[in-house]
Amino acid sequence: MDIRELREVLRKEKASPYPQSIGTSFYSDARKMLREMQEECRKTEDLELLSLKLKELENLRNLIKAIYETRENKIVNLALYTVRGGELELENLTGEEQEVLNRLVEVLREGRERVLRKEEREERDGVEFMTVRILRDLPQIVGADGRIYGEFRAEDVVTLPEPNARILVERGDAERVSVKELEGR
Repeated sequence: MDIRELREVLRKEKASPYPQSIGTSFYSDARKMLREMQEECRKTEDLELLSLKLKELENLRNLIKAIYETRENKIVNLALYTVRGGELELENLTGEEQEVLNRLVEVLREGRERVLRKEEREERDGVEFMTVRILRDLPQIVGADGRIYGEFRAEDVVTLPEPNARILVERGDAERVSVKELEGR
């Protein structure tokens, strides 16, 4: 691998929204290139040549960093895609990148679970629920918990906030159903 090949890798990465195939040993090869160039700089005694080699070394570092950062953005997008219900895609990722993706997905899922499930629990806090059988078609209603329920069809069995279910039962629009009745169905 040389600088020309690295520039081509960066060009391809920037041209595509998906990670491109760079081989499984890309980052170890890149580190090896950096070490070899650093060693060349250490051995160079000619100051003019050393100046050129140091600029080349800096260009190499910047190129490798640009490739990684371009791929890193794609990995973050893949993680978000996966957490939001997409299939985990590891194609064209190096082992190091797969590890980063897996860890990101894990952290994002944990955060999503904590935040979204907590939100659901808070909406239900303090509101009891009742299961009823709907006796006639009914439009949507806003539950005591702030959620929208319905539209309902006759014979639907639904669990609603207790205050809403009680009103439907009192109006003759629904009848209370016990768990035992449901198990017998």
